[in-house]
Amino acid sequence: MKRKKVETDVLNLSGQNLNRIQLPLNLDPTTIILDKNNISKIENLQKCLNLKQLSVAGNRLVRMNGVSNLTNLTVLNLPNNSIVSIEGLKDLTSLAWLNLSGNSIKAIENLSGSINLRHLDLSDNSVSTLTDISNLQNLRTFLLHGNIITSLRTIPPCLPHSLCIFSLAENEILDMNEVAYLSCLPNLEQLSLMNNPCVLMTASTPYPF
Repeated sequence: MKRKKVETDVLNLSGQNLNRIQLPLNLDPTTIILDKNNISKIENLQKCLNLKQLSVAGNRLVRMNGVSNLTNLTVLNLPNNSIVSIEGLKDLTSLAWLNLSGNSIKAIENLSGSINLRHLDLSDNSVSTLTDISNLQNLRTFLLHGNIITSLRTIPPCLPHSLCIFSLAENEILDMNEVAYLSCLPNLEQLSLMNNPCVLMTASTPYPF
């Protein structure tokens, strides 16, 4: 007799010392949380047809290509791993929230299909330059603090006008005058440049009396 799948909302397997993803055969959750394990590969999730939210934070992931078949995902949370590149998102057109903070990513790439993305967190990586994500016309929040960006000159053609919150804190921006390049973002409401060299130098410069 074929076992009928049981729909459930949340399956939380955090902190179980799991080395791989192996789910009960009869479950079809909408949210799976696998934080703080020892997982090195995203696998065995292709039969979770109702899966909308996946969190594999604080594991041992180096690649994220295993998400490519999870086409119904709206939330993907993969911070604090060892992921080296953005991949596997081509067909995830429903994705609205992506967190890849605390990884080893050097380039902003392979996001062109994520047209419904609203929140993108690439903080605490190794990004040095901004590349074109202007087609992400629904993007509202872009977090890039804790990277190694030195200039804002490439911003005008790269970012969507929809952006409201932009964090560039703790980068390597030297010249405060480069903030002028952000005038291309008409909806920008919050900007952080905290702990960049340009801010630290300005704060330490004595005012003439």
